[in-house]
Amino acid sequence: MPQRLALARADTGGGGGLLAKLLFAAGAIAIAVAAVLWFSEKPAAAAGEVTHVTAYPIHRVSNSALDAQPRAAKVENTFDQMIVLAQVRLRNANKIPIYLSDISAVVTLPAEQDRSFAASPSSYNRLFVAYPELRPAKGQPLLRDAAIAPGETVEGQLVFNYAITQAQWNARKSLDVTISFVHQNDLTLTAPQ
Repeated sequence: MPQRLALARADTGGGGGLLAKLLFAAGAIAIAVAAVLWFSEKPAAAAGEVTHVTAYPIHRVSNSALDAQPRAAKVENTFDQMIVLAQVRLRNANKIPIYLSDISAVVTLPAEQDRSFAASPSSYNRLFVAYPELRPAKGQPLLRDAAIAPGETVEGQLVFNYAITQAQWNARKSLDVTISFVHQNDLTLTAPQ
């Protein structure tokens, strides 16, 4: 005669306790994982905006011949670039000081993207010597490695350089400035068109 199956009863200490323990353990693990994810999510280190963008086209044509052969045909070289001055405002949204690490910007063109890192302090000053027509637009630079105290707002000028023509610049889709901080998430700001 086949054995009869019997359901486990609570008073006999059957298998129902094991299932409850497994469900409890799975729930505790899910809660622990959710807590780690919730509390490890870093808030934005700063808030900010690009308040103004000015772009200066540089177009140079040079006609040169080989010095060794003065009768050689002249070669025409064209040099195009856009110097972009961006005014940026940042506010420290943390309860601790934040430190700028690096600054770059990506211009998105119809067929490509081009990245430029912000000019260093020495390059920033040399730019206005090399291109005196830009001097009226010179502002206070926003420097790498700057410290921003909690709640403080800083503003400064960034300079980017792109080897593109003015027509390419005018056809751009966007200009996104990325500010990197030490031990904090990056902040990306979209510049006004």
